[in-house]
Amino acid sequence: MKNVLLTCTLALFAFAATAQTPNEKYTKVMEKALLGLDTLRTVEAWQEKSNTFERIGQKESAEWLPAYYVALCQVMIFNFEKDVTKHEPLSTKADRYIAKADSLQPNNSEVYVVKSMAAGLHIRLNPMANGQKYGTLSALGLEKAKTLDAENPRTYLEQGMTLFFTPEQWGGDKVKAKELLELAGKKFETFKPASTIHPNWGLATYKYIQELASKEK
Repeated sequence: MKNVLLTCTLALFAFAATAQTPNEKYTKVMEKALLGLDTLRTVEAWQEKSNTFERIGQKESAEWLPAYYVALCQVMIFNFEKDVTKHEPLSTKADRYIAKADSLQPNNSEVYVVKSMAAGLHIRLNPMANGQKYGTLSALGLEKAKTLDAENPRTYLEQGMTLFFTPEQWGGDKVKAKELLELAGKKFETFKPASTIHPNWGLATYKYIQELASKEK
């Protein structure tokens, strides 16, 4: 009987170790992929990260974070890409991957922030045709993100940036933008990500935009 119990106990420990290993490997791979994410400033660097997250997502199809980061990378590549013929495919890919992240992790504040960012790409593709529809979707995405997590600094950062760079005749407001950016800064000071691989980007962007805003009269 003792031998049977010992065998069962060892089997349970072996199962537990096996069950934990994939998650540990996934976390380590993601941690490595995320190194330097907030400091990337070129199309090539963002594309390399995007490719890495795509590969991780192919192996970890039940995880939402790889898809989330691919979508974020596509948005950032769009921002740095000067060849406008590449913008629409980037926008389409951002939409596809953030929809995948949303399906795996519904009602997540971080997902809605990137949803809003992806919607904003459509406006830049064709302001006249897409402005009203996607402007509304972008704004609603950030409001939803705020409702889901009022402490998420990226929500206020994106709201502030949108108002700061949008012309006044189209709803821009630099005074309100500065207020939101200031609030984003306070949220960044206290924000703690759910884990080492959960979203924690944006502080470098905040500092850059805040510097630009401080020069505005």
